[in-house]
Amino acid sequence: MVFDRSLCHIPAETVLDENNIRCRGDVIFSDRSLLHRNLFTEGRIFIGEFVEVEGNVVSIGDIRLDKGTRVQGNVIGDNDIFIGERCIIAGELVVGKNLDIGEGVEVDPNAIDSKGRINIRNPISVIVYILLYLLELLKRNDSQEVDEFFKELEAGEEENFLINQEFTYFPRGSKITKSSFHVPGDMKISPKCQVVGDVNVTGSLDIGEEVQVFGDVISRGDLYIGENAVINGNIRSEGRIDIHHAARIGGDIKGSWINTTSDTIIDGTLKGDEGIKILSQSGTTVEDRIERFEKGIDNLDGIMD
Repeated sequence: MVFDRSLCHIPAETVLDENNIRCRGDVIFSDRSLLHRNLFTEGRIFIGEFVEVEGNVVSIGDIRLDKGTRVQGNVIGDNDIFIGERCIIAGELVVGKNLDIGEGVEVDPNAIDSKGRINIRNPISVIVYILLYLLELLKRNDSQEVDEFFKELEAGEEENFLINQEFTYFPRGSKITKSSFHVPGDMKISPKCQVVGDVNVTGSLDIGEEVQVFGDVISRGDLYIGENAVINGNIRSEGRIDIHHAARIGGDIKGSWINTTSDTIIDGTLKGDEGIKILSQSGTTVEDRIERFEKGIDNLDGIMD
């Protein structure tokens, strides 16, 4: 499945408590991110380059750690595990099938339990082969073949993975601590998720129906809160805030423009720099529904009701 690399995506019914992230599909953590919670999933795990993980990484599917990533806990997978160059694993490495390890990986050999084959890659031989091959091409003065060779190398640097329909994705530079989520870009939290910690995004934030957030919610862009969502904290946005029916807000709300409904429960104060509109329980306009349909939030039934 193709996804937007700048959009943090949390699928429905994902649980993100103060110690763990529990998912069902594939999980992707992009480069130079920070994760201070344990990660569990029934799918596969792809962790990018130079990611800091202070917890365990556990998966029923494959696990791939790119170069320079550090895991302070255990790495446990029921299938194949790929460890990139110069990765560090402080805990145990338990592999259900095959293990592929790059050069310079730091892991206690006594802490490795692999039920399949173990392949230790040595890139030096590959580099020597490339140099010898290039020297031969230069001797033959075949510049066209040299150009084609470099194009093939560049094409081989990018690998494509087919991602499940249900996936969790954190973009490059995300920081997940035990008390907060900092996301550089937009974020979508799908329905019925549970999130423990403050949510802070530099873009827009879409919180789905029946989501529970135990912390403050902050966004620089527009903020949407779905029906029956519960936010146990303050809400602040530099953009527009739309709160759907029967939501429960346990703190103050501040934004440029605030749209809410009469059946929303707000324990704090509202401050809209440009205005505040409170609609009746069935007071959403057709224009609002069409706008939400075009954004992919509502379906046709939401417009016709």
